[in-house]
Amino acid sequence: MKKYFVKKVLCFVVFVFVFFQTVADENKGESFNFWGSGDIFALNPVKDGVLLGSGILLSGGDLLLDNVMKVNRQEYKGKFYDKNDVNGFDRKLMHSYSKNRDRAGDCLVALTMATPAVLAFTEKEEWLTAGVMYAETLLIANGIKEMTKLSVTRARPYMYYEPSTFPEDDIDDGDWANSFPSGHSTIAFASATFTSYTFAKYFPDSSLKIPVIAGSYAMAFGVAALRVSSGNHFMSDVLAGAAIGSAVGFLVPWLHTFNAKNDLNVTLLSNGFSVAKKF
Repeated sequence: MKKYFVKKVLCFVVFVFVFFQTVADENKGESFNFWGSGDIFALNPVKDGVLLGSGILLSGGDLLLDNVMKVNRQEYKGKFYDKNDVNGFDRKLMHSYSKNRDRAGDCLVALTMATPAVLAFTEKEEWLTAGVMYAETLLIANGIKEMTKLSVTRARPYMYYEPSTFPEDDIDDGDWANSFPSGHSTIAFASATFTSYTFAKYFPDSSLKIPVIAGSYAMAFGVAALRVSSGNHFMSDVLAGAAIGSAVGFLVPWLHTFNAKNDLNVTLLSNGFSVAKKF
């Protein structure tokens, strides 16, 4: 399950770049600024190099450590897990494994990841800016949650029920011990927050702003609920994932408002830096 989900995120990031390259090819020879207007969000070679590089390092590092070096890979040896060992908060909402709700969560997180498609209503010259920011968001959020999973060993809730209900694939690849934090919730809330924040910045007066925000978060909360009800995660797992995803989903685009034409301008000086607000 973990390997499948990581590959899905990375494939989605590749799709984002391929899509914008295709648009660029179709507009060759036209007067078209693919670096964006810089009115709302602005790309910067150094800043985006650091953000994109960090995301690639985090996500790629996990693939290397987990799949190649098999760091902290857990092997199930028939241990019996007692529900009484779980804290009271998480124990109240524990569930055995449900394949149908597990698959439903996969489908819903995929839909949530597609919510930034509403940014297609912006000018074409803003598409690359939005695409780069979203790719950075997914890579960083995915990398943080995967590195956390690699460091924290926590059996999933379904391990506290009958062994006959365990998903065999998760048992075989050690994913049964990667409950914290919830990866689906991390990506869902990263996508929902990114979509909500960027859409509100691009279209502050749009009548669609509230529906876009409400719809994005409704799907994210749906993902979290399905991850708990399917027996894959404790409530604390999805809360941690939601916090990580929301933080990254806001911070990445917010950092791109610095040096935008209508926002903050940060300039490096020989003895420090200056910050100016443009009106």
